[in-house]
Amino acid sequence: MKKFSVLYLSVLLFLTAIKSYSENDPYAIELERIYIPGSPAIHSFAFAESNGKWLFVGGRTNGLHGFNPGDAFPKQYSNKNIFVVNPNTLETFSKNIFSDCSYTTADPLRSTNMQYFQDGNKLYMIGGYGYDSASNSLVTFPVLTVIDVNEMMNAIITGASISPYIRQLTDSRLQVSGGELQKLGDYFYLAGGHNFTGTYTRTVNNQIYTDKIQKFKIIDNGISVSLSDYSAWTDTVEFHRRDMNLVPAIKPDGVTPYMILYGGVFKRNADLPFLNPINIDENGPYIDHSFEQKMSQYTCSYLSAFNSNTGSMHTTFLGGTSLYYYNEFTHMLQYDSLVPFIDDITTLTKNSSGVSDEKISVTRLPALLGTNAKFILNGSIPQFGNKVIKLNEISGRTFAGIIYGGIRAILPNNTPSFPSDYILKVYITPKTVSVNHIGNTIPTKYELAQNYPNPFNPDTKIKFSIPFSSFVRLTIFDELGREVTKLVENNLDAGVYELDWDGSGFTSGVYYYKLESDSFSETKKMFLLK
Repeated sequence: MKKFSVLYLSVLLFLTAIKSYSENDPYAIELERIYIPGSPAIHSFAFAESNGKWLFVGGRTNGLHGFNPGDAFPKQYSNKNIFVVNPNTLETFSKNIFSDCSYTTADPLRSTNMQYFQDGNKLYMIGGYGYDSASNSLVTFPVLTVIDVNEMMNAIITGASISPYIRQLTDSRLQVSGGELQKLGDYFYLAGGHNFTGTYTRTVNNQIYTDKIQKFKIIDNGISVSLSDYSAWTDTVEFHRRDMNLVPAIKPDGVTPYMILYGGVFKRNADLPFLNPINIDENGPYIDHSFEQKMSQYTCSYLSAFNSNTGSMHTTFLGGTSLYYYNEFTHMLQYDSLVPFIDDITTLTKNSSGVSDEKISVTRLPALLGTNAKFILNGSIPQFGNKVIKLNEISGRTFAGIIYGGIRAILPNNTPSFPSDYILKVYITPKTVSVNHIGNTIPTKYELAQNYPNPFNPDTKIKFSIPFSSFVRLTIFDELGREVTKLVENNLDAGVYELDWDGSGFTSGVYYYKLESDSFSETKKMFLLK
């Protein structure tokens, strides 16, 4: 057991970006670098947390894998330690997995790109690619490992044996690496991935994609583990993915959880990433052909936030690798089929009508970071059960979480790379609609003016009058009468008000805006033309 006790330092990054952000962004993003010397520089690991402490299992301690059999995945760079990091006391503890466990148990724990999910005090880890001592070769392990998180952490901190807190199941259906694991209701969903056997080479097809999204229950009684209620959806084209992001999401009703699978590599007939998202709910997966994701298609750190006032679901991707990057000289997106490392931060928004758009933040990462990193959500921030931030329940500058680990590259392509030693706090400041009180005359009646300009692209102004202090709503509806956003929902003093509505995230067409109070209701039509 190793213990490190360290001092804390912090550096504020991007000071000019704190108060400057696109008017179209749902929130401003601010980054702050912190240091916890002694904490592991790793990537592609499994992660769990409890009582403010972090648990890291597996992963690699070098950078991007090589592309020749001799330097692709050397076993000396597999992480053989389980780490516990306490960011509050600035202590790091570790224990070698082979000190208490047999090779059969320990080998899967030092693999890379495991699929993992924490549910309460249990960390579920599936598959992973790494060195198998029995066969003296690199394999994808057909193993499910369950770890008791609190007990494991305590054992590592105190130097006790870790083996009593590990249970494993061998099942060939779980011989997967590079997929994603999430839980919805009582079921686990294992999306994509592949069975990777042997050393990496461009000329040998030793990566067999699952082409599946698998669904099952995990039964764990603390002694043994089993699977039940197994089923799977197969699509040899759209599910031919690995190294993507399967993000938790909330439906526009503000209650129902689901998942969105963004990105992934590689297409069956081209070394290019996937652009169409896949939505997954309890009824199964369905592909969104109406939207193509331009940025951050490879596994990276991300945060998810839902605004119940507008029904909009936001996913912010923090760096990674990307088919496009933002060219600071041309101020345009630049296509690069080599899928380079980027420092861009982008937010995908899916509004209540199902329309998605993608925006680039003016805040950038301090280096080419984010690939195979982890965003650790602040446990105190308002959130849904699936760790989606409740955006409408926070105001002002709010600590959202921490970017940890991943790969740091020197140049976008063909570059040396290393395990990242950057630990970044992420703060978000939600954008609020500015309702301006104009004029000093108190109106004698409620009135809703026609928006101007009309037609508009993409901004328009809406003006209204209130004769006395009252609770009012101003809501936007689409042509079918579906609510797409709520601009005002609070008490206002008597007066004349004006606000701007940005329609850049919406499709062209007819929209209606409605002003309501206890004693008044009026609706007007407007036209968004792009």
